[in-house]
Amino acid sequence: MKKKIITLIILCVLLYLTVVVIEFCCFYEVLGDDIWDFLKDFWNWYKTLFL
Repeated sequence: MKKKIITLIILCVLLYLTVVVIEFCCFYEVLGDDIWDFLKDFWNWYKTLFL
């Protein structure tokens, strides 16, 4: 049972990372070299949201 739970957790983490990489690639395709400015602005918005 523990092995099944650990396998499920690992699969979920891998799925999450895959989605993040795909989103990053889509953002890079749309924004080009301005991706870092977008990520900085997003991070600043995220920090102010929770602080």
